[in-house]
Amino acid sequence: MASTRLYGPSGQPAVPGGVVAANTQATNAAALPAKQVITTTSETVILNPGLNSATAALILNVPPGGPLEQRQFLLKVSGYITTTQITNVTLKIYNGTSTTVGSDGTALGSTGAIAASSLSCPFWLEYKLIFDSVSGRLQGAYTGYVNNTVAPALTTIAALTGISNVNNPVLNFLISVTFSAAATSNTINVQEFAIEF
Repeated sequence: MASTRLYGPSGQPAVPGGVVAANTQATNAAALPAKQVITTTSETVILNPGLNSATAALILNVPPGGPLEQRQFLLKVSGYITTTQITNVTLKIYNGTSTTVGSDGTALGSTGAIAASSLSCPFWLEYKLIFDSVSGRLQGAYTGYVNNTVAPALTTIAALTGISNVNNPVLNFLISVTFSAAATSNTINVQEFAIEF
């Protein structure tokens, strides 16, 4: 079955017509699933396992000249979280490239702290977005679902400015996670990180 996933984690453009299988864009080793153990309570950017580097974020980029300008598209993230103790988890999406969260500006959106105590639970995030080079803005709304909790209800993103379809890349999306209690059992496994149009 043809997929409508235009871009995968490495940000390489799809074959003509956008007909590719999900998560097949990586130019290095397979980028997904991206399983990462989080042993700290600090906000942590998800790394690209295909690059085997502590400084290479899992980035989904939008290359210039693509078909997304002035058209709505969906940024989708899904997977599961595992923990063996009482903790809350917060997931965020940024436009950036750094594994240092403060370098990536303001989060487009956040789930807020959701209880994910002593269990494995699925999650999904969905951002409905649109940008154009005339206004230079990325705008949209998002929602998510973590551990049987809608997180949050449909909410407007923190809009970005300076967006142009000739910038290379136009956008760089990345994911961060925060656990409220540190443990070697805190794990996030990103199964999907893609753009649908």
